[in-house]
Amino acid sequence: MTQQALQKPFIDFYNLHQISPVSQDITNLKKHWERRHALYRHCGIPPVLVKGARILEIGPGTGHNALYTNSLQPERYVLVDGARQSILSLKKMFKSHFLDFSNCEIIENDIKNFRTDRLFDIVICEGTIPFQKEPQEFLKYISGFVAPSGLLIITCVDSVSYLSEILRRIVSCLIFHEQNCHEIHDRLAAIKPVFAPHLKTLKGMSRPVEDWIYDNILQPFIGEYLSIKDAVKSLEDTFDVYGSSPHFFVDWRWYKDIHGKDMSFNEIVVDLYLRNVHNLLDYRFLFDSIDIETGQLLIKLCNDIYDISIAFQNHGIQKQSLENLVDILQKLSSITISFSKQTSEAITEVLSGVLDSIKGNRFPKNRLDSFSSWFGRGQQYLSFIKKI
Repeated sequence: MTQQALQKPFIDFYNLHQISPVSQDITNLKKHWERRHALYRHCGIPPVLVKGARILEIGPGTGHNALYTNSLQPERYVLVDGARQSILSLKKMFKSHFLDFSNCEIIENDIKNFRTDRLFDIVICEGTIPFQKEPQEFLKYISGFVAPSGLLIITCVDSVSYLSEILRRIVSCLIFHEQNCHEIHDRLAAIKPVFAPHLKTLKGMSRPVEDWIYDNILQPFIGEYLSIKDAVKSLEDTFDVYGSSPHFFVDWRWYKDIHGKDMSFNEIVVDLYLRNVHNLLDYRFLFDSIDIETGQLLIKLCNDIYDISIAFQNHGIQKQSLENLVDILQKLSSITISFSKQTSEAITEVLSGVLDSIKGNRFPKNRLDSFSSWFGRGQQYLSFIKKI
């Protein structure tokens, strides 16, 4: 299978290169447990809800996160992943941490081919739905495994939260173009020295640099992202939003007013998302809410940058696209400076590098002082309760 023939997001790329680039450093298991506990707490899931529950996890990867879930003693834990290396790592991980995991069933299969007559109390799908070919349909499909009143935990990614990585993908395309490198190992060697210092600025970074680069930069995107709004709208007829991480869901209504036509929690979450979408742009800061129109403009500009990154990925560097990128980055910098000087400076730094590339100069990959410490709030977790 060639890279051009990739059809299934994540699975085909991982299997083609015999990798599972989602491992984590869990040498400090206590810290890992505390992080996962904090995540579940944000999503409204205390350990007592997991103990004795029937759980399905879709795309558990190497199993580092699944260790915590199984430590909470679910009655039944089914883990389904289509990547061979992930399954091998998952089995090895469980064998080394649990004397008995007979409650677990580890299945190598594409979830679209997975069949079961059982419904589950909790369904988890972490880091898998965004960038599927039809993520909203994928989400609806997996939601069918949730029992009435059960919980669904997913992750969302949009062009705003992922903009810093989208720009790193564009920077990488410029470097590959300059160095005329096409093989994946050559590409890794070309950009690892550039991005390794960036990742060192992340206090909570727990993934190997190579894994992060494979998963976020080198992996071709053949699908679409899934925003919080997309996820909520996809499930609004059958699920209510329950929790989130980052935990931004605030509802000041008096509980006695929440009934009948005012029962919805979903509309509140969509409104909060649009008024706070700029808070996904830069994880270092928390900003005051903005008006919905500004939020929508920010989303549009970031969407346009994402589209250019996909054009570079599929067709190589083109001057007209670079010139379009300059125009968009200028507009984006003008908007962001109104709430974050530091984020605007990082965008301007990339803009200057793109202008250098248009002039025929090399991209100044070693002069990214403002950009190097800028990361967005990547993926966001949402939990839902299935309506009865």
